[in-house]
Amino acid sequence: MAPFEIGETALVVEVPPAEPLAGGLRERYGFSPAYGMPAHVSVLCPFLPRERLDAGVLAGLRNLFAARRPFEVAFARAARSGDVLHLAPEPDGPVRELTEAVAGRWPEAVPYGDGPAVPHFALAEGLPGDAGQAAGPPVTTHAGGVTLRVFDGESWRAEAFFPLGEPPVAEFAFPGPLRERLVAAILSGDKTATAGLLADYEHCGDPLPVTGRWSALIDSAGRRVALLETTQVRVVPIREVDEAFARDEGEGYETVAQWRADHERFWTGPEMSAVLGGPPVIDDDTLIVAERFRLLGPL
Repeated sequence: MAPFEIGETALVVEVPPAEPLAGGLRERYGFSPAYGMPAHVSVLCPFLPRERLDAGVLAGLRNLFAARRPFEVAFARAARSGDVLHLAPEPDGPVRELTEAVAGRWPEAVPYGDGPAVPHFALAEGLPGDAGQAAGPPVTTHAGGVTLRVFDGESWRAEAFFPLGEPPVAEFAFPGPLRERLVAAILSGDKTATAGLLADYEHCGDPLPVTGRWSALIDSAGRRVALLETTQVRVVPIREVDEAFARDEGEGYETVAQWRADHERFWTGPEMSAVLGGPPVIDDDTLIVAERFRLLGPL
């Protein structure tokens, strides 16, 4: 029997990079992964019952979180509280502020149902007394928004996404047929990776994407059509791109050679050359920004 009520809700800041840190320990002892709840820090759990989540509540949440800013958070310190092993976010102030803001707006939703909450990422529950603590390097991520999850009797499904502040735009290629194909591939779930020249970021003075960033996908008309979350960023020589990454670009590449030839045509083409002030010279050592992302939902 599930330890949650059907229709129970939770507002959480999801932390995808922290999943590997938990490893087999969390799967063995924790109950959240078995019900589809990813690595996260709870903002308020439980929140209001599902039947109370009308348009007014959702609009209130959207406005409340839009008035806050994204923040960086690190997980480096493992601690035990009874039979629970958890990681504490550092700093925990931004999460506490979110909790206090939501609880202040909906005071009937008491954090954890019985008093003030301490922000944490639970790794494992029901630990025996001799269970060791989690090992691994610190995890740092960018918290770009809050996810509303609802327990449906089988799993915690994501129902709504609330960006913190105004998410930056995510532009793929230039406006036109190529951008429309890429947007369609993202919306269908076929495209979950993208690559850009590091020189392009440096020339334009644009910040590199960071893990955990939420962004608004735009089409050729500049319409915001979906929310994306960056899940991995690597700056690597182009020679290190593998077939898995090429396939995840969702453009039908069967080999790395196909991926590279197509990208070199784009990067040395007239539109990109105009941006960079001339066609770039690309060789095996050319640095690219290899980004993976996930589709959160439509806007």
